[in-house]
Amino acid sequence: MGCGSSKTNKVIEPEKKIERDFLEEDNDNKNKNEQSPSLPNNQLKKSSLAISSKNYKLNYFDFTGRAELLRLIFAVSNTPFTDQRIKFKDWKNEKKNAPLEQLPYLEVDDNPILVQSMAIARYLAKEMNLAGRDTYDQVRVDLVLDLCKEFTDCFSIYIVPEMLNPTDEKEEIIQHFIDILALRYLKNIETLIENFGQNNYAVGDQLTVADLFIHDLVTNMIKLNSAILENYPKLKKHKSQVEENENLKFYLETRDRIKLE
Repeated sequence: MGCGSSKTNKVIEPEKKIERDFLEEDNDNKNKNEQSPSLPNNQLKKSSLAISSKNYKLNYFDFTGRAELLRLIFAVSNTPFTDQRIKFKDWKNEKKNAPLEQLPYLEVDDNPILVQSMAIARYLAKEMNLAGRDTYDQVRVDLVLDLCKEFTDCFSIYIVPEMLNPTDEKEEIIQHFIDILALRYLKNIETLIENFGQNNYAVGDQLTVADLFIHDLVTNMIKLNSAILENYPKLKKHKSQVEENENLKFYLETRDRIKLE
């Protein structure tokens, strides 16, 4: 579907290009922009058992971004992991350790390092039983993930640069994004929820990685416009349903509390 609109000359580039466009800067001032301070490693809700016994180390910058979906998967499944956060000022020195010289990347025991955020998300979802009950559910989950990824790429092209390096057109660009691009994608996501989901979940009647991705992008949209979900009742109900998950609730409360401190 693509981003379209008056900024249509821009093409959605591969993830490596998008990351480099606005994440490789090592200016200390960049650290002030919408960061999600690190949670203590392996801080999990003790009332639930983790599914996996593998050793996971997630490497990304010290904010939400492309790694937050992965953190949400770890949180919901109550799986311990090392949340290695890299400061912008350290990225040039750390880049040599990153396959393809990009973030995020995931280390799993002594296995070869995994790269590309969506490939990692699908891998973790399968490991943590969040990929869907059967092959048909899994392909529907993939449909939702692909649509959300398109939306996230548009967000990265339009919104993130304005957050990092605001221009005189910032407010106009953000409003255009909300009125045109977000409208199209959020309506389409609601359509998939209506067609694929039950009980306000995106696919089937239980939580999957698709729900977590939708929740993450909706959270980002609320930061742009706190009342945006008033126009999307299905997404509003979906958000409330997803946040009923106790492990997710614990993670979000802890993340927000640390951010406030």
